[in-house]
Amino acid sequence: MNIKRRLTLRFILQLAAVGGLVLVIAGTAIYWMLLQYAEISLTRDFATVGLESLVETSRITPEGLAEFDPELLKQVEASGGWLQSLDESGRVVASYHVPEDVPDAYDPGQLVAYWNGSADFPYRTYLWIREKDGVMLTLLYGVPDTASRLLKTAVLAGPEAEGEKLMLPAKLEQSLEQAGASLLLLDRTGVVRAAFGSRIQAPERFSPQELALQTRYPERYGFDASLHYNEENGQTLVLRVPLDRAAQPGEQPLIPEEARIVLTGAGIVLAAMLILFGLLAVWNARNFGLPMIHMLSWLEALGSGRYDEPEGRRGQPRSRRPSGGWRSGYRVYADVLQSLSALSLTLKRNDEERARTEAIREEWIAGVTHDLKTPLSSVSGFSHMLAAEQYDWSADEVRSFATIMVEKTAYMDRLVSDLSLTSQLKSGARPPASEPVELNAFLKNAVKQAASHPRFDNSDVRFVPALQPVTIETYTPWLQRIVDNLTANALLHNPPGTSLTVSLQEDGSTGRGDPARVVIRFEDNGSGMDEEVAARLFDRYFKGTDTDSPSEGSGLGMAITKGLVEAMNGTITVETAKGRGTVIKLFFA
Repeated sequence: MNIKRRLTLRFILQLAAVGGLVLVIAGTAIYWMLLQYAEISLTRDFATVGLESLVETSRITPEGLAEFDPELLKQVEASGGWLQSLDESGRVVASYHVPEDVPDAYDPGQLVAYWNGSADFPYRTYLWIREKDGVMLTLLYGVPDTASRLLKTAVLAGPEAEGEKLMLPAKLEQSLEQAGASLLLLDRTGVVRAAFGSRIQAPERFSPQELALQTRYPERYGFDASLHYNEENGQTLVLRVPLDRAAQPGEQPLIPEEARIVLTGAGIVLAAMLILFGLLAVWNARNFGLPMIHMLSWLEALGSGRYDEPEGRRGQPRSRRPSGGWRSGYRVYADVLQSLSALSLTLKRNDEERARTEAIREEWIAGVTHDLKTPLSSVSGFSHMLAAEQYDWSADEVRSFATIMVEKTAYMDRLVSDLSLTSQLKSGARPPASEPVELNAFLKNAVKQAASHPRFDNSDVRFVPALQPVTIETYTPWLQRIVDNLTANALLHNPPGTSLTVSLQEDGSTGRGDPARVVIRFEDNGSGMDEEVAARLFDRYFKGTDTDSPSEGSGLGMAITKGLVEAMNGTITVETAKGRGTVIKLFFA
C-alpha cells in the first residue's frame, strides 16, 4: 500500500472515529437532558407523570404485592406529597411519607369523596388505577391543599375591604403570613379592589383567560391558586400560595430551568468537542507533523553532506524503535523514509566513490607523470650527450643512444594513444569498420604475437582453437589490442612461469540469460585476485603494479579492453579467487 492510500485510509478512519465520538457525546448529552426533563416533570407534576412511571417500573411479587422504584418514591417526598397503595377492598397495603391524619383504610364512598373534593379533606388527592400482571394496582397520591383550606376559612370569615386592603381576622392573617399566601378581592369585571399580602404577578384587572390559566397551571406562575365566586354580589376571592417557599410568589428565575438544562447540555457537548478536537490536533501534530519535520531535517542534512538519518535523544534514528520497527506516526511514511534511506546510501556511496576516484585519479596522474618523465628524461639526457661538443661519440655509441631514444619515444607514444583511446571509448566511440574474420586463424596469430614480447620468455602461452571454423564481423586492430592487453595482464601480474590458455568456443552464454555465438576464454593458473581487486579490475586509472612498469601497467589496459569489447557489442566477465588463477571470458553474438 503506497503512502497516498495509507494517508487516505488514515484520515477516513480518523474522521469516522471522531464522528463516532461526537455522536456518542451528543447522544449522552441528549440522554442526560431527557433525564433532567423527566425529573422536572416528576417534581412539577408527580400526580400524572410520577404515578404513571411508578406503575410502569413496578414489579409484582409472587405474593401479589407491588414493589416500586426507590428513586421514584424519593420524588414523592421531594414533591411534598404522600403515597398509598390500596387493595381492592380499600385497605392500604403500602405507604410512603404519609401524615398521621391520613386514614389507612377507605370506604368506597369515602375514597371517591376525598378524590373529587366533595368531602372535607386537607389534601388534594390523585387516583391512579391500572391492572398489571393480573394485579389491580390502585395508587392514591396526596399533597397538602393549603390554598383550598385557607380559602374556605377566608370565605367563612367574610373579609371586608377598607380602601385597597382586606380586613381579616388576626388568626387568619397569621395563617396566611405563615403560608406566604396572598388574598385578592375581584369585582364583577375582574378588577382587583382590595388585597392582602403580595400582589406579584397580579394585574390590576384579571381577564377570564388569565384567571383560568393561573388556577389551572400553578407551576407556570409559581403558586397554587384557588378561587371562590359569590353569586350574590359577583365578587371573587382568589387565594394564592407559593409553590416554593424559597422564592417569592410568582418570582421567575433569570433563566428558566428547561433553558438551563439545554444550555448545560450544549455546553457539555461544546466543551467535550473542544477537548476532543484539541487532542486530535495534538495527535495529528505528533503523528503527521513530527515525521514531516524529521524528513525535512533529513533532507537538510543531506544537502549539508550528512548522510545518516537524524538521531533522537538516545542515539537511535527517530523513525525507528530500538527493535528496528517503525515508530507510531512514521509507519505511514514508510515509503518516503525508505526512499530517503536509499537516497542517503546512494549519496554516501557516490561521495565515497568520488573521493576514491579522485584519489585514484591523483595517484594515476602522478604515475602517468612519472611514466612520461622517466622516458623523457632518458631522451633528454641522451640528446644533451649527443649535442655536447666536448664528447666525440663513436658510431656504435650514437646508434645505441638512438635505439634507447626510439624505445622511450615509442613508449610515450603508446601511453598517449592509450589516453586518447580510453577517452574516445568513454564518449561512445564505435569501430571504424568491420570485416569477416575467421577467428581460429586470427587468434592463433594474435596470441603468438602477444606472447612474443621479451618479458614473457619464461611463460607458457598456448591457443586452443574451436573444433570448426568460426567467422564473425569484427574490427581486427581492436581485437588484436584486446588480446595483447589480456595476455599482458595475465603474464605481467602473475609470478614467473605462469601459463595462459586462450581458447575459442561456440554457442556459449553470458550467464545473464543472453545467448552468445562465440566465447573467447583467457585462463591462467596465476595467483588470482581478491574480491576488491576483481571488482575494480576494469576501472580506469586502477593500477595493480608500480609506475615503473611499461605501458601494460599504465592503469588503462583493462579499462580499454572492456571499452573495446563493449564497443564491438560484446560482453566481458571475470572469474577469480585468491590462489586459484583467473578466467576472463569475451562473449560476442
